Amino acid sequence: MSIKSQERRRYHRSDLVQAVRIRPFDPALPPEYCTTSNASEDGLYFPTQADHYVLGMSVFVTTDFQPDSPLHSTFVGVVVRIDNLNPNEWGIAIHVLSPSAAAAN
Repeated sequence: MSIKSQERRRYHRSDLVQAVRIRPFDPALPPEYCTTSNASEDGLYFPTQADHYVLGMSVFVTTDFQPDSPLHSTFVGVVVRIDNLNPNEWGIAIHVLSPSAAAAN
C-alpha cells in the first residue's frame, strides 16, 4: 500500500537563484544576504549557516537585492520550515505574506 504525502503548496515552485536580503523583525538579529535555491509566488527557500531562525519568526524579505538598486521589492514573511541540511547548514522556507513599504530600510 502506497501512502502519498499531501502537497500543501498553492503555487508551483521554480528553481530560482536570486539574491535576497532576509532581515528579522528583531533588530538584535543581523540581516542576512543570501541566494535562494527555489521560489514560488508566495514563498522562497534558501540554505544558510545562520542558526538564529525559528519557526514562526517574522522577517522582511528583499528580493533582487543589490545595494542602491531601486528595482528591489520588500515583503513581510514568516519562517514556516527549517531543514537540517548538514551539521552547520539549514534550509529555510519562508512564506511571503505581503509587501511592506516600511521594510525598505
